Amino acid sequence: MKRILGLSIAALLITGLVVGGTMAYFSDTETSTGNTFTAGTLNLTVDGNDGSNTLKFTVTNANPGEGSFGIWTLVNTGNLPGYVDFSSIAVTNAEHYNLATDEAEEYDATTNPGGDSDTSDATGVGELAANLDVVLFVDDGAGGGTANNGAQDGTEATVYSGKLGSIAASYDQDLPLSNGATTYLSMTWSVATSVGNLIMGDGCTLGMTVELDQTAD
Repeated sequence: MKRILGLSIAALLITGLVVGGTMAYFSDTETSTGNTFTAGTLNLTVDGNDGSNTLKFTVTNANPGEGSFGIWTLVNTGNLPGYVDFSSIAVTNAEHYNLATDEAEEYDATTNPGGDSDTSDATGVGELAANLDVVLFVDDGAGGGTANNGAQDGTEATVYSGKLGSIAASYDQDLPLSNGATTYLSMTWSVATSVGNLIMGDGCTLGMTVELDQTAD
């Protein structure tokens, strides 16, 4: 009887060893090296200029009934998609602007009789922007329009439409621009025939900064 019991205990011990052995797992440790993390880039060029995203548009010698347009090329040369906004928008006027000297000419009956003698603007800074009708729009050919043609057609988005002198200081347009993609910003301008001599010789300049953000505002 004692012998049988001893065998049973021995068998249990062996079984326990076997069970204990099945609970061990293989393991292996490797070292991962050479991991490199690189941040993505956003980079916008305006008319091929990298580092300066400020554009300017100057109108001089505009006549009643006249009109024209300007186009800017926007390219996302980075490797991340972004969204285009417009900021730091400012308009400056010049009374009887002289394109050759880049200065406003003041009227003087003796020394400069060709200057602007109108007194309708108490500040003497010119009246062209207040009488210049403009349309600033995304010239991307959306909705069947033609891209980069200086004419708003199809369903191309309007940024601003009205008198240049009343344009806002910024526009959160959130225009999507994929990495490597190109789009165009255009502005048409015209002067109504009813303006008359009020703007004679005046000039005005639009300045604007184009921003490319990673997220929409």
